[in-house]
Amino acid sequence: DFADLFYVLDGSAALVTGGVIAGAASIGPGETRGSSVEGGARQELRAGDVAHVPAGLPHQMLVATGQTITCLVMKIQEKP
Repeated sequence: DFADLFYVLDGSAALVTGGVIAGAASIGPGETRGSSVEGGARQELRAGDVAHVPAGLPHQMLVATGQTITCLVMKIQEKP
């Protein structure tokens, strides 16, 4: 039920969107988590980038070994 809006302050990571959530389980109203996202599209994010992930779209942030990322994340309720 919630969209995520990421604003990258520092560092870099890959954002995977779409596909299917492996091991999906509901963790609360409108929130699903799993072990990974399979079959999604990958885009690189770095400082200054903004990414909007609509409600219901599987997504995963992948941070490479030895790297870090600092983001401001806003959760926006899109579905009542």
